[in-house]
Order: sequence, then C-alpha cells, then structure tokens
Amino acid sequence: MSESEPTTPKRSPRPVFIALAVLVPIVPILVALLMGGSGGSAAVLTNAVTVPAPKFAPAPSTATASASPAPRDTGVRLPPGHGALVALLRHPTALHAKPRGHVLATLGMKTQFGSPQAMWVVRHSGRWLGVVSSTAGNGHVGWIPASVVSLSRVNWELRVSLSARKLTVLDNGQVKQRYTVAIGAPDAPTPTGRFAVTDRLLTGDSAGPYGCCILALTAKAPHAIQDWSGGNRIAIHSTPETETIGEAVSHGCVRLTLAEGQWLINHIPLGTPTLISS
Repeated sequence: MSESEPTTPKRSPRPVFIALAVLVPIVPILVALLMGGSGGSAAVLTNAVTVPAPKFAPAPSTATASASPAPRDTGVRLPPGHGALVALLRHPTALHAKPRGHVLATLGMKTQFGSPQAMWVVRHSGRWLGVVSSTAGNGHVGWIPASVVSLSRVNWELRVSLSARKLTVLDNGQVKQRYTVAIGAPDAPTPTGRFAVTDRLLTGDSAGPYGCCILALTAKAPHAIQDWSGGNRIAIHSTPETETIGEAVSHGCVRLTLAEGQWLINHIPLGTPTLISS
C-alpha cells in the first residue's frame, strides 16, 4: 500500500465485547420476566412431586404461582375473585403466634417434601396474614408478613365427613365428586378441623401402602404414622386395598381408590382448604 492511498481506520472490537458482556447477564432476567409476567389470580397448581419408593422423599418442585404480592402501607391488596386466598412464600420468613408476636418457627420456601410453600390464608390484619400451617398446629393460625408472599385464589374445597365416611370435592361451591373413604381407626382417629393441602405427591408405586397418589395436609395426628416419612402428618391418599374403603381402619389418614387419588392429583392445587368434620 502506498502512502498516498487513504487508510480506513480499523474499529476496535472492544465495544462489541463490552456490549455482549452487558447483555448476557440481562438475558435470563428478560426470560424470567416474560415467563412470570402472566399475572392473574390462577390457583397454585404445580406438577405433583414424585415420591420415589420406598423412602417417600420427594424431589423439589420448581413450579410457582401466578399471583400478585402488592402489599400496601394500609394493608394487603387482595387478588380479585371469591375463592380461598393462598399465599405462596417468596422468601424464608418467621411464623408468628400473632402479628409481631413471638416466633413459632422459621418457614422455608419449600415444604419437607420439596413442594412450594403454599398456605391457606384465613385472616389478615394490616400487613399481616393469618395462615393455616402444620407448624402452627391443629386449630391454630400462624402469622406471616404479607411482603414475603404472592397471593392467588383457589376455588376448590375438600370436605370430609368422618361419620358418613365421605369426601366431597367442590369447585366454586359446586359438588364435583363424592367419594366413599376409609378413615382413622378408633385408636388412631382422623383429626377434625380446618386444614389445607400442602403437597401433591406421586409415589411411583401403585401397589404400595399409599397407592399412586398423596395429598399431604397441614393436619397432625397425636402419633407417628407407620411407613410414612411425614411423621405425624395426615394425608388423603389412595390405596390398593379397596376392601378397606368405607371402614375405620387407617392410622389417621383418609383413604380412597387409586383412580380417585389420581383424579385429586390432577385437579386439586396446593393450599386447597380441607374441612374435616365428625
């Protein structure tokens, strides 16, 4: 090249690399916003956690709820609709005996079975939510700050009558299913009260003692339950022992058929109110 020929200055590649370095960490954020920005007040219906037999140690679920946290200075902005309020925990938090009261326990974002921590909200006071939780215990309400949750609504409800040995499933107040169930034996009665669904579990072994499917509840029995890693937690679960349906023979759990258990897994979301009466 002669000295008289004009030369074109070469552009430094550094600005391109800088731009890429800035954009790369932003991409996951944009993807997350696009995936999570659907809004609405959908129920907390996650994929059921698979429980590998025989240890019943479910793998964590990654599903989340589409809901609105939106606490305000004057209280909590509730999602529209008439279904039961469900709080999905977004950050670990303390569970209090009352608003700003003493701490009962620390709640993680996952249950002991690895499901998202979704709780039925039965009261609210200012920026505090009263929730049904297994940690608070049967018949008690625990309190958490509204700032750590997303709120949605669930239109489903489960009602168990121990005397009739029936489970009634309602959606928007309308009866969808009625099942005959087995209940706790006289020396291991099913507890009564106001509870909620905490986990939707698949055992992977339909021939096992819990059949294919388990809806774990916040309810607790006064005793540990045999072959169950949940300790004294009560559940609604399927059973291959269909001859026990309609009898008072369980360790406190509510039993139904395999097909009925599968139907519940397919329809009932986390946080669903479960009322057990005598």
